[in-house]
Amino acid sequence: MCQWHNICPGGTTTRSIRFIKPVYLLSFIKSLKPDPMKTKLTFLFLLISSYSIAQDLPDLKAYSKDIGFNTNFLLNGVLSANGSPFDLMLKKQKTSNQANRFGVEVYTDISTNAYAGSTSYYQYDNYSLSISFGKEKQHQLSKRWIFYYGGDVAPFYKFYGQDYYSTNTLQNKNKDHDFGLRLSPFLGIRFQINDRLYVATEALLRVSYSWKEISSKSYDSNGIMYAESSNAFNNFRLQPLPATGISIFYRF
Repeated sequence: MCQWHNICPGGTTTRSIRFIKPVYLLSFIKSLKPDPMKTKLTFLFLLISSYSIAQDLPDLKAYSKDIGFNTNFLLNGVLSANGSPFDLMLKKQKTSNQANRFGVEVYTDISTNAYAGSTSYYQYDNYSLSISFGKEKQHQLSKRWIFYYGGDVAPFYKFYGQDYYSTNTLQNKNKDHDFGLRLSPFLGIRFQINDRLYVATEALLRVSYSWKEISSKSYDSNGIMYAESSNAFNNFRLQPLPATGISIFYRF
């Protein structure tokens, strides 16, 4: 036995055993005393978490389809002359937290811009159409709030035309055609008004690639074309869109 010696019989060396002084032991125990503020915050966090978990969350598969539209075109149509695209979307709930999305976006704007006291004016024609396919993953935050994210793929076509008239005679005609494909990852939040009705908003990033053609024609006072030009090129665009619009959905 060599419990209390540095050298054991046979020449083996061991470490000495030292006792911790009581004053250091008391200091260490006091240091383990929890901070009252941290304790309150921890208790509050656990209370909120247990309340959220304890809620009876609705089954998102209770209805297999959602159909909805954006409200921006209504508000902008009243507040602005330019208007906004009309979005119609159908969602098919595949699992309790995942849905497939199918959407159509249509935009039409035909307007005239005339100068006061002048016989000159511009005629504008603006059209666009896109059809989207995508998926979204859903996470229920509470009984009414649901966070979701995913992505859409959409082929699209855009047309922009501008005609300039002077004394009711066409002077210049510009056209812009745009064919392409875009990828739109998104983040969204929705609020359940009742079992069937909810509102939602999304922030997204549009990454688009398209083939663009621009043409221009000029006419003299007799309406005879005397100049023409055209240009075609590939176009890449990155467009972040914040969550500023509200969509209304009905479940069935």
